[in-house]
Amino acid sequence: MPSISDEKKLYHRLKVLSDAFLLSSRILDYKSFLRMVTRHFKIFAGADASVLMLNNDGNLTPVCSLGIPFSRIKDAYLPCSMRLKDIIARPVMDTRYTSFMNTPLIYNRKLIGLSAVFSIVPEKFHAFEHNKYENLFLTMLAGHIAVGIENVTLTNTIESLEHSQLEWESTFDVIGDLISIHDQDFTIIRANKAVARKFNMDIKAIIGKKCYEIFHGTEEPWKTCPHRKTMETMTACTEEIDDPHMGGVFHITTFPCFKKAGKCIGSIHVAKDVTRQKRMWDQVIQSGSRESEQANRNQHQEQ
Repeated sequence: MPSISDEKKLYHRLKVLSDAFLLSSRILDYKSFLRMVTRHFKIFAGADASVLMLNNDGNLTPVCSLGIPFSRIKDAYLPCSMRLKDIIARPVMDTRYTSFMNTPLIYNRKLIGLSAVFSIVPEKFHAFEHNKYENLFLTMLAGHIAVGIENVTLTNTIESLEHSQLEWESTFDVIGDLISIHDQDFTIIRANKAVARKFNMDIKAIIGKKCYEIFHGTEEPWKTCPHRKTMETMTACTEEIDDPHMGGVFHITTFPCFKKAGKCIGSIHVAKDVTRQKRMWDQVIQSGSRESEQANRNQHQEQ
């Protein structure tokens, strides 16, 4: 029978996972986001220190640190060309801590970063390797965070490229997320190849269609359409949409798109597939609820 301490631990795990999942759908400035990510791993692992490293020109380099002065780690790096099992087993740096745990952050089969946590307690992170539930929770947290990092990085990329047509076009089609530009009247005026692949259509057949026709198969805008909200507020908006027509759960973020004169001409629409992470999250919630109900039943029977 799960003890009270076990239930508290489960609640703690679910709370951190929930916060991380919400974090991946919010628009934060880049530095604040990275600090929040580092803090999430530190809290989740019960660590004394936490370091976040991101892929930078083929190397994993530190971008944020909590518990260790950044000046001590800024020159540390791990080559991304190393085997994943070697990256996991290799200390990021020489420190006074007696135990560490490296968690790779992978998105679309690409290593985008690494979370390293440290403790003065020997074998502090032993359970994450040998307990299947702890390992599952850690995998889910890493998945949520990887989505969030890609989201905020893409936001920065869009903001830096939206005024340069040549650079935009050279970047547009290599991104795996569904990216399109919609005018104020919901008409698609540009889309990347990922949109064409998703809906098995030629790009030319997509341009000129209403976004809700292509993305949702409807004759009117989606009930929580972020494009509409962006047109009303002139700010970035994010919604999580579970749509059978799209075939899964998507974080959809829209950014206002302006001409050089400052006039808004529509929105940039980014749809990121988070179906796998969402399904895993739902399974953990259901499992946690069942265990809690069983514990309550056992307590009543003992009384």
